[in-house]
Amino acid sequence: MGSITAAGAVITRRGTGSETEVAVVHRPRYADWSLPKGKPRPAESLPACAVREVAEETGLTVRLGSPLDSARYQHDGRDKRVDYWRADVVAEEPFRPSDEVDELAWWSAADAALRLSYPHDRHLVGQLAEVPDTVPLIIVRHAKAMDRSDWSKSDLARPIVALGRRQARLLVPLLAAYGVERLISSPAIRCVSTLQPYAAERHLEIIQVPELTEERGTDDPDGVAAVITELAGRVTERRLPAALCGHRPVLPHVLAALDVPERQLRTAELIVAHLRPGEGEEPDRSYISAVETHRVNP
Repeated sequence: MGSITAAGAVITRRGTGSETEVAVVHRPRYADWSLPKGKPRPAESLPACAVREVAEETGLTVRLGSPLDSARYQHDGRDKRVDYWRADVVAEEPFRPSDEVDELAWWSAADAALRLSYPHDRHLVGQLAEVPDTVPLIIVRHAKAMDRSDWSKSDLARPIVALGRRQARLLVPLLAAYGVERLISSPAIRCVSTLQPYAAERHLEIIQVPELTEERGTDDPDGVAAVITELAGRVTERRLPAALCGHRPVLPHVLAALDVPERQLRTAELIVAHLRPGEGEEPDRSYISAVETHRVNP
């Protein structure tokens, strides 16, 4: 048997006296107090898994923030890895006890760091003091499009294929996990179509920026940088999580503007840059708190 993969979150809120409180759950099967977590469904990304499991176990809808350390341990003789994120509550349903989780409680971070049943959970709560509050800016490479050799019309109109449409649908829960509220795209159909399922579900406009097209952006790093600098400022000033969809030749300029190390993204792969508000007018290394990469698997 292979290793086990799972995902969870350290959910925080402000308690009385502005003290940070952490959501913890009691599991009757193990008679323990732990952080919410669970295993992904087929084709489900780990961030989407973390948000879904939190909702199922606690009734809380959360937005993920910066990634925390992963927990690694043995479970029933198998290696298990659980990826965790800091998370904020954006909506709440009444808690309903189940056979899996029969109690939900809010403990102060200090109490949780002492009282949780497992050392890795206590470590994660203690890590909160080291991880700043951030806002995500997500950079997406467009979903799989028709090959250039099979398309005779304008390249801007080249559509995504069936695989690309599946990728675009799977991006919906992944973008939702980070609470994306603003969508920016190259005007190319393959980029707009990548974000369209999420835009339709959340009733969001896709803002099309000509500077991000392959034709203009590939040879204009300064123009791309100006777009990204303005966008990063809006994201942090308004605390508005955003996603931008672009082309492979333009994405290095996007990442350079954020001072994120360059890497080649595959179709429908994305980079999440966690930005710290209030760090100045232009993104620099002190502006980025953490960077992570994810890809949907249709």
